[in-house]
Amino acid sequence: MDLIVGSVERIREMIENCGCEEGDIVLRTDPDVVNCQYERGACMVASFGGKTAQFVTDNPVSALTKLSFLFGAPLEAPQARSAAAAVVNVLAGFFSLSRVQHACPRRDHMACREELKAILNGKKIYCTGDMQVIPAEFSGMVTGSPEAADIILFNGEGTTGPDAGDIITAFRGQKEILCLGPSTSAVARLYGLSHWCPYGS
Repeated sequence: MDLIVGSVERIREMIENCGCEEGDIVLRTDPDVVNCQYERGACMVASFGGKTAQFVTDNPVSALTKLSFLFGAPLEAPQARSAAAAVVNVLAGFFSLSRVQHACPRRDHMACREELKAILNGKKIYCTGDMQVIPAEFSGMVTGSPEAADIILFNGEGTTGPDAGDIITAFRGQKEILCLGPSTSAVARLYGLSHWCPYGS
């Protein structure tokens, strides 16, 4: 299962024939955004219909696009996958499918981290995507394989990985799966996954 291709298809089915698939979506990077603490990279902002949504990635894109451009596209290149994830995020926000599209301010990072500690306490953790704060905060609890984990964490970049969908298919129902931050909000909603972003907006 390809998580990003699947997300495009699911959002297409939800909004089919409403005309929004042909609306312009602007993708740009915003260096002034304070990223979610569980993500690393450049913040790509997608804008559509007066709404904006963030997606943090090492492969940002600046472009004017449409959802329809993604229909049937293989989305193999990292830049294409990041762009598609950002597009899906902003459309999910526009149609009120997901609540969180923006990271919390830095002042809320400590409170968020402390609350997440209560969820992760005593569990073996597998991270998909670069989450430097997790290994730093949970030394000795992070494992190198999903098989050895009690809980699997995804950040935005993790959801774009080629094996992300396979990990969810293989371990859903066996292990906890938790998506972190605003970048994962649409994927979490579209696939019915637990989402953690208590201070995002």
